[in-house]
Amino acid sequence: MEEPRTRFILLQDRVGEILERNMTTLGLTKSTPTQLLKGELVEALPENEQPGDSTRIAFGGIDRKLRVECRTEDVMKLTEEEADLLLAISSATLRYQICFDRKRLDFGKRLDYGSQVLVSINGVSKKLPGIVWFKGELPNSTGTIFGIELHVSFLIVNINCGV
Repeated sequence: MEEPRTRFILLQDRVGEILERNMTTLGLTKSTPTQLLKGELVEALPENEQPGDSTRIAFGGIDRKLRVECRTEDVMKLTEEEADLLLAISSATLRYQICFDRKRLDFGKRLDYGSQVLVSINGVSKKLPGIVWFKGELPNSTGTIFGIELHVSFLIVNINCGV
């Protein structure tokens, strides 16, 4: 079984390459330049794929086939748990912000089955209480996902219009 690779977050925007296998060229890989934003999660490539310059490091994508090389000071090493929590956030900008909001990231690390939480929902003015029922990965998704049961009481009002 392959050992998990060390994961990092980009601290600077970079141009990388998306790698695609091309069936018409007998399986050779085609690379297309792509913009990578700070907040992109990457993992270090094996030692034999690293550049000779010790101030640079080569990465592959965690959730997509890509390759990027940058200076070691342009990335920050993450624990596997931190990377999994951040990977579930689809916005690189929000991912970057949460990575440096240690209070929020540590809160996510502490959450477990049965934890009580307050949930913000778009279009609802106040946070709603809930309980964590699931923390983990789901098929066809990446990163740590939370399943929350909301505890919401509704006030039902019967209005008699006198008709």
